[in-house]
Amino acid sequence: MSRRGSRDAGCWPFLVARGRRVGQRTLLVPRFLSERNLSGLLRDAITGSLTQEGESRHAEAALPGGGRIGLSYRIVQASPPGADGVVLRDRSGRPIELAYGVVVTGGSGARARMSVADTDLPGLRPMVLDVFARFLEDERAFPPAVSARVPVAELAAGTVPVPEPGRAGESAPATSGRKDASDAPAGAEKAVPGSGAAAGAQQGEGSTEDGPEDRLGLVERLVALLRGPGGGLWAVVLLAGWPLAAVLALVLILKD
Repeated sequence: MSRRGSRDAGCWPFLVARGRRVGQRTLLVPRFLSERNLSGLLRDAITGSLTQEGESRHAEAALPGGGRIGLSYRIVQASPPGADGVVLRDRSGRPIELAYGVVVTGGSGARARMSVADTDLPGLRPMVLDVFARFLEDERAFPPAVSARVPVAELAAGTVPVPEPGRAGESAPATSGRKDASDAPAGAEKAVPGSGAAAGAQQGEGSTEDGPEDRLGLVERLVALLRGPGGGLWAVVLLAGWPLAAVLALVLILKD
């Protein structure tokens, strides 16, 4: 994407960092990713160490179901709020770094490579530093802030967007009825539906509850056991003590 084209486009600011007491996480997430619980894509796409002054780094991330997003970002040393130049460290003494930038998408969004240096987008850094300062106030309870689509030209002009505060224990509100619902990228809507397989896998991961099909299969195997060789013996045992028969049947089924 050309420099002119990138400034005419829209983008979504983001911030990834760890705290003094908690591990790395996405602290400012684009709304269209927040609504689909995909903020982890940003954290996983960011690589490398501190960027040099004026340097920008670029990456792409695949969306579940198809489609891609592009990231332009910087990685800088974090400082305590109001103490520029002071190295902020976690409780283990490690320096804390901030990875911040913008997400772009659309027809050529995944190939966009824009500069997110402070001189090019002066409205971006104040926004993420404000989010980080609020995160430091209560790291464990901080819900990720949500960013709306912002014209790149506004960030370049020094306009500082105001993110929406997240709500603890709740996902970001749906786009229906919101004044900027049309800002969500059409490609991402199709690639990451809220009720799709990817979302279901995230929400249902770790579930061990048996479904109706599992219970039906168990009954069928018990009936087949009674009809097969030795079924008469099983019937006698069942009449004599069905709890014992049930236990033995389960043992044989699991053994098979």
